[in-house]
Amino acid sequence: MQDLFKKAWERIKDSNHIVLASHINPDGDALGSSLSLYPILKEMGKKVTIFNATKPLPMYLDFLPNFDKVTDKLPKNYDLLVSFDSGSFDRLGIEEKPPFLINIDHHISNTKYGDINIIDSKAASTSQVVYNMLKANNVQIPASSAICIYTALVTDTGSFQYESVNDKVFEMAADLVRCGVKPDFVAKMLFQRDRLSRLRLLAKAYETIELTCDGKVAFVEVTKEMMEITGAIKDDTDTIVNSVRAIASVEVACMLREDDDGIKISLRSKNYADVSKVAIKYGGGGHVRAAGATIKDEFDFKKVKEMLKEDLCKIVKEGE
Repeated sequence: MQDLFKKAWERIKDSNHIVLASHINPDGDALGSSLSLYPILKEMGKKVTIFNATKPLPMYLDFLPNFDKVTDKLPKNYDLLVSFDSGSFDRLGIEEKPPFLINIDHHISNTKYGDINIIDSKAASTSQVVYNMLKANNVQIPASSAICIYTALVTDTGSFQYESVNDKVFEMAADLVRCGVKPDFVAKMLFQRDRLSRLRLLAKAYETIELTCDGKVAFVEVTKEMMEITGAIKDDTDTIVNSVRAIASVEVACMLREDDDGIKISLRSKNYADVSKVAIKYGGGGHVRAAGATIKDEFDFKKVKEMLKEDLCKIVKEGE
């Protein structure tokens, strides 16, 4: 990995116009990781574009430095694209392959679509891979970058709750605090700015909870009608599946959300079930404990649940 870190940074140093890109519908890790390099590269005298195809961006991350510089317009001429947290090229929302691509990620399902692929599936977040790359190249991390890396780490570890958290994660967090991060500020920005629309959506979604597989698998539904009635947006659905997983008997939680192109499924497991197996089967990907996919051109919740029940019960029984 150290050789890859060195090789990637040499390519970055040799480039003039660099695009920092993250996957569509970005989460904290995707956007935080891409934003973290912006001030560092600008200090190096590089021309930098922060790209994400999604519009609008999730507003709960609007406190991150340079959030307002993210654009959904890809420049015509650039010599390097660095992708963050995207398991496949098509998740970037870019049609043509760039001149050169550095792919930085921590998803085990990553398709290694880059010219340089820095994939560490043992990392707690993509931002940890970015942090390790900066450290390997003796790059000083300014406060404006540190807060992005730290926010990405917090969001992708569930506030340090997941099994990916170890001593290295806490050492990294401590170092980022020394770089200028204020953990209480990040916590307030992430967790104390809730929307009333999200709470109203939660109430309606919870009414649809269905347990199966002896109570070890839980389904929850979010329809377009629910979102229209409550005034909710897609960002408001992000934590629903996690809260359903918190039910005492549940090992796997599955949220089904009605989208324009089909039904999006979000999967979470608690202790042992590998939900990535199911996500991959339906054209998605992710991690062992958190994964997702979209069942395209299908809008029947009952039908999709029947499709998934056997798969989800199977991975629960496999892990017991």
